[in-house]
Amino acid sequence: MFVQDAFTRLYRQLWIVSFPIILDTVSFMAGWYMIGFTGESRLSWRVILEMGMPSVSHLFNTPLLANQIEFLNNAGKPSFAWIAVALIMLLSAYAQGGFISALWNMTERKTATFKSFIRDGRKHWIRFIGLYVMIMLAKIAVTSLLVLLFGIAGTLVSLLFFIVMRVLFIYLEFTMVIDRMSIGAALRQSRRYMKLSGPQTTALILAMFLISGAISVIIHWIWQPVAIVTGIVVYAYLMTAIQLAFIMTLRQAREEDSPGTFV
Repeated sequence: MFVQDAFTRLYRQLWIVSFPIILDTVSFMAGWYMIGFTGESRLSWRVILEMGMPSVSHLFNTPLLANQIEFLNNAGKPSFAWIAVALIMLLSAYAQGGFISALWNMTERKTATFKSFIRDGRKHWIRFIGLYVMIMLAKIAVTSLLVLLFGIAGTLVSLLFFIVMRVLFIYLEFTMVIDRMSIGAALRQSRRYMKLSGPQTTALILAMFLISGAISVIIHWIWQPVAIVTGIVVYAYLMTAIQLAFIMTLRQAREEDSPGTFV
């Protein structure tokens, strides 16, 4: 794995971590303003299914940050909450392309700049909005069907299904940016990259699940504003390094790739 090298390279361009920290801080403040600090301490955790720019909201079973659709399910939210959530999600889609491109530049030992971050974000934001909508509709459709077929057990089956899909297409977001592909083409190519880098990628996935799971349990157990703020910084740093290790593994897979049809 490239984990140690990823941390070393990230340390040299640590400013990249500021983007997920800023977005999460804005989302947390917006959420607190609209609904207050809700929830309580409990033993809980959440499996992350998201790749690319990290957000501590991926770890919460209580939608506290105004950067995801689930936030709109909170009781007592103001009427303008959907506007705030939509704006933050649009900003996140824009930042996703710039963030992934910046990590890719680091694998080439290039210096990522704010200018290139903005430029690359502008290139890819519409496709990421399309991807977010596609995933949201797929979650609704698949979960509804499985619950209809299996009752409450369908919820667990749905979770397992999306975990498997996430593992199989772990490089989807990266492929969309690095190879500049449409969602359909990136689905096929990302699956190929997973096949080419199976053992290394599997080890990284396990490390990602362990790290994110541990942080999720700790934050849910403490569940105080200070834990959220600390989690925003710690999670952004650790998961950015993990994402960089994934992209370094992807780069190796691309170099080993050869023309041919994936089966």
